[in-house]
Amino acid sequence: MTYPIKQLQASYNPIEDRILLTVEGQNQQTYLAWLTRRFFKILLPVLHGQHPVTGNTLFDTKPPKKQGPKIHQSKATLKKEATSENQSYPLGESPLLLAKISFTALKTEQAIFMLAPNSGRGIELPFTPVLLNLLLTTIKEPLEESDWALELNGIYGVPSNNRLQ
Repeated sequence: MTYPIKQLQASYNPIEDRILLTVEGQNQQTYLAWLTRRFFKILLPVLHGQHPVTGNTLFDTKPPKKQGPKIHQSKATLKKEATSENQSYPLGESPLLLAKISFTALKTEQAIFMLAPNSGRGIELPFTPVLLNLLLTTIKEPLEESDWALELNGIYGVPSNNRLQ
């Protein structure tokens, strides 16, 4: 399975009082979504491998049998073909206002979680410790800028040796 995510970005918008999450896929497909304070309170436990309602752990602490895809963070590079003209926005150029999280195939290696608005399609992402760590790293700085008075001591990575239960 090729990893579908090429780049993740997050930035705080003080006028909207929201964090703009940008997910760019391998085929220059870009997904834009707003993270509000209310939604972030649901998202944070998920990024730490916990169910957002029950608090149950979604990861097993046993070492994984096989390694998942490796993601290397690198600085953004501009290629000639990577212009805004080639970008496509499958869910529209306006950011989605995220309201719910759902999971599919949770107890398998192909686990996915979907960040979605109240109605319509959302952004599907692999539910792996590697991606959750990347999301936590990406949103930490904009979250600190937001001054939402959320407890930031809990913003830390998920151990990469975990696997889905």
